[in-house]
Amino acid sequence: MKKLFLVAVPVGLAVLAMVFLTSSARERGDAYEAQLERARLKRDFSERAGAARTIPSDRLPEWRDEIAALSRWYFDELQAIRNRHPGEPVRPNAVEAAASDRKSKLDAGARAQLEDFQRFADGRLALLREGRYAPVQSMIAEGLRLDLVAVETGSPPEGGAPGLRIDFALWGAPRFLEREKGGERTTVVRSVVPVSFKRLAFHFIGADGKPYGEMSGGGEPYQKLADPERFADDFPPGVLFGTWYVELFPREATEVRLEIQADVRGASGAVRPATFLAQLPVPDGWKLPPGAVFQAEVREAAAALQ
Repeated sequence: MKKLFLVAVPVGLAVLAMVFLTSSARERGDAYEAQLERARLKRDFSERAGAARTIPSDRLPEWRDEIAALSRWYFDELQAIRNRHPGEPVRPNAVEAAASDRKSKLDAGARAQLEDFQRFADGRLALLREGRYAPVQSMIAEGLRLDLVAVETGSPPEGGAPGLRIDFALWGAPRFLEREKGGERTTVVRSVVPVSFKRLAFHFIGADGKPYGEMSGGGEPYQKLADPERFADDFPPGVLFGTWYVELFPREATEVRLEIQADVRGASGAVRPATFLAQLPVPDGWKLPPGAVFQAEVREAAAALQ
């Protein structure tokens, strides 16, 4: 009996080890397959979005419908991948990843900044996931498409007089991974979007149809989310989000011609300028209150995170 016990114990342990190894290998294989399916889905989304970007900018309802349908298809496919691979591990968001990458705790300032970007990213993801992405204007230049997602009154985060908050999305921005040595055995990988905004200008037109004045400034947004997938892996690829804050428009303006100048750096290093143009009516809510003095200010801040 004792000999039988001595034989049975190792055999049992071996069986348990084989079951554990088989289960572990199956889980790794399942996670790898899910990762491949996600990569294929993102590639397909990029190709379909590239075709949609060619819709003329003056056919805004058609562009809205196309993005709504494309987003619905994309998120349905993501859910199907989860259903096929229920054991796929949940990917951490940017705050969780930064906390786990650092041996010491994130300092309060760095955490607050990351959390601010995380909220911004979550809000933009919700627009696409919930079918609420409905830009008020769309512009095309050099194969890129820039949407004004929303234009509404709002005070900048650092305080000051109320102004206009302009939320935008840039579709089709190129992106590549850049690897840098962070130490003897450490390599830092970051996503680079070689697009810079150079100038933001508003040319005002009065009720008589004549130019009234203009407001211009540097084009870099107050906040720019160049790599949304860093903050939420479910983000569809190829879209950059950002926000400008500008002063309220003069009361005399009835229309505004918007001009956004950007530079796109190609693989060869050559810089290709892109100028986005649009003309919009100026509703009363975008204007200064009666008696206020027009200062023509564009608020710009270089965000540390992109």
